[in-house]
Amino acid sequence: MADPADLLRAWQNAIRDLGGVAGSVAAASAGIAGDLPLRLQRQAELLQQMLQRQLDFERELVRRAVAPLRTSLDLVDQATGNFHEQAATFRGASKTFAQLADVMEQQARLLDRASATLRDPAAVFRSTSEDTLDSKHRPA
Repeated sequence: MADPADLLRAWQNAIRDLGGVAGSVAAASAGIAGDLPLRLQRQAELLQQMLQRQLDFERELVRRAVAPLRTSLDLVDQATGNFHEQAATFRGASKTFAQLADVMEQQARLLDRASATLRDPAAVFRSTSEDTLDSKHRPA
């Protein structure tokens, strides 16, 4: 697609060329077409102004049409950053939860031992004395 500024310049050159041709015709027949080059020049200026306004209008139209898309992309970028931060936070939290689970597991084992000891206090002495006897009677 051609650049609008290039099209405008080409149109201006064509009008000037036409004005030049008209000027030579006017010079040849000064009485018939004396003010034709001035009229053509004025038309070229008006056409240039009209094309410039059209170009400005189209640029503004494109800017306004693209503005919601740019805003949406900015929001997507912000959301992406937030998701990355949340993922990092959840990774850190999962490590912490794993450590807490290990501590709770240790606490449960200690409570199991304490419960077993309270149910059968003699079992502690039996297991200790059995361990002692086993170590004395083992062959070296």
